[in-house]
Amino acid sequence: MLTQDQKDSIGGESFYEFETTIGCGSGTVIVTMVYEYDYNGTYNETIDSIRNASGYPLMDYLEESTIDELCILGCKLLIESKREVY
Repeated sequence: MLTQDQKDSIGGESFYEFETTIGCGSGTVIVTMVYEYDYNGTYNETIDSIRNASGYPLMDYLEESTIDELCILGCKLLIESKREVY
């Protein structure tokens, strides 16, 4: 069992990168999501960049609702990836 000091010391920032499609499923994008974490889990998840396979940044061309949906997907994929490890 961890002490409260040990729990408090666990934390930091990280990023998660994943590939998905947008639009009608024909546009593949690479999304980088940044987040903070501590003993209780992740928080402050935000999309840092969205780019196509060639590396061209697309975030300025997308609607806010699309960016929000990508963030939700990123959170879901991050949780699933942690379950696979443990």
